[in-house]
Amino acid sequence: MTTPPTPVIPWESWAPPLDPPTAGGLPLDQATAIANACWNDDPHLCAALQWEAYAATLPPSAQVSQVATGAQSVSYSPASPTGEYGLALQRAAWHRSFTTGEVIGVPMQTGDPPLYPARSLALAGFSDPPPGWWTVNPPP
Repeated sequence: MTTPPTPVIPWESWAPPLDPPTAGGLPLDQATAIANACWNDDPHLCAALQWEAYAATLPPSAQVSQVATGAQSVSYSPASPTGEYGLALQRAAWHRSFTTGEVIGVPMQTGDPPLYPARSLALAGFSDPPPGWWTVNPPP
C-alpha cells in the first residue's frame, strides 16, 4: 500500500527554511501568517517579507566591501553582509525587485488591538481605526 502524496503548499517553495522541519528556520506559524496576508495578492512580496523575517532571526554578520585572494581583488559598493544573514537579505531584495505597485505595508498582526499603522489602513481602503486604538494616555 502506498501513502498518499503530501499536499503541496505553493508559497513554501519560495519561503526560507521553515521551523519545523529545519531547526533555526523561520517559525512555520509566522511564515503562514505572512503567506495568508499577501500570497494571493503578490507572491514576490510574500516571499520578500518571509525572507526578511527569517533574516531578522539570524545574527548580523560583518559587512564586506573588498575581498583579496592575493592574485586578484574584488570590491563591493556598497558593502554587503555575508553568511546566512547576507544571503537571506539578498534573496529578499531579489523578490522585492519583482513586486508591483506601491508597497504600503502588510498587517503583521491582526489581533485585538491591531498593531499596524493607520496610514496603511487608509491607503488600503479601510475605514478609520477602532476607537481607543493606539491611544496616547487612554482613559482609565
